Amino acid sequence: MTEAETIVITDPDSDRYHTFGYISWWQQEVVRNATVLVIGAGALGNEVIKNLTLMGIGNLLIADFDTIEDSNLSRSVLFRAGDRGRRKVDAAAEAAKAINPDVKVKAWHGDINFEMGLGVFRHVDAIIGCLDNREARLSINRFSWAVDRPWVDGAIQELMGIVRVFRPGEGACYECTLTDLDYQIINLRYSCPLLARQDILMGKVPTTPTSASIVAAFQTQEALKLLHDMEVQPGKALMINGLTNDIYITEYPVKEFCMSHSRLEPIVELPEATAEGTTLAGLLATARERLGPEAVLEFDSELVVSMDCGACGQNEPIFQRMARLYEDAAVCPNCGAKREMRLTHRISGEEEFLDRTLAGVDVPPLGIIRARNGGERVYYELTGDKATFLQFA
Repeated sequence: MTEAETIVITDPDSDRYHTFGYISWWQQEVVRNATVLVIGAGALGNEVIKNLTLMGIGNLLIADFDTIEDSNLSRSVLFRAGDRGRRKVDAAAEAAKAINPDVKVKAWHGDINFEMGLGVFRHVDAIIGCLDNREARLSINRFSWAVDRPWVDGAIQELMGIVRVFRPGEGACYECTLTDLDYQIINLRYSCPLLARQDILMGKVPTTPTSASIVAAFQTQEALKLLHDMEVQPGKALMINGLTNDIYITEYPVKEFCMSHSRLEPIVELPEATAEGTTLAGLLATARERLGPEAVLEFDSELVVSMDCGACGQNEPIFQRMARLYEDAAVCPNCGAKREMRLTHRISGEEEFLDRTLAGVDVPPLGIIRARNGGERVYYELTGDKATFLQFA
């Protein structure tokens, strides 16, 4: 019997994890030292958070942008009637701490597509997606590939469920599974100028608490296997049919030239750099020390520098990523005419706003920014944000 297989039996009167010690492969220290990111705090997320909390996960980061409404109360074990109107992440984090005070929890309220720094994904051990839309899944898939982190996807509808493990470089990824129709549905979010539509209402997915429990249990189990370096089946799907009680596995083909199959290399950690404290000029200077005086900084999406109205001449500084803006941002608040966007995705050193901090140009904490000089490139992580952002209560 190896050291990893040694069974440690503790006192059941003083150790809440006593029973786990009978599991041959279980290592409570591994669980206690792990950091898991759970994205989505709805029905699935509630069950996953509950499971991880009971098992004594060390650090739990809960991400969601939504608030609690009455319809959540029939499917979400962590929410109560008094939580109506609260942010889901706050109620879920509070409930997790009540279940198990050993667990350190951080609640993060925001849009995972645009507002969480890519470096956050680098500093967690596993990601569990508890989502109800393709766009967020696609974002997580691309982020996880970019920084080489595994993630576990779960989905439910009525009495059906699916659980999938995606690990960069092993088997198909989530984007490999998408069809042309899936891309059309994702693109419905955006209008012609790529400003996020306000009038697209996402359809509600009919689910039951039993389906959420079953799928979340498998998701948690797969995440625990990842934490213990056990064998998983990346690129395959566990299909659960609650109507017929059939459970089977299907495998996806790897899509050639898949857009998600891209790594950020090399990533250079900057221990002193932060989104709030580092300016564009400062980061550009760092890049040029390594890559030469012609180096530029490049963002992964278009930055709207300003909105300019040709009718009345008003110029409004914006400094937000285009995908985060709604259609009404294109309307001049002064005269009602349509405004033009001034866009950029590159910082060359000639900009008049180089004194702005990275946060001031919509770069989140622990963001990763590309620096390039010709064919040579480096990805800089704002690692100085780690101590504050990944601070668990």
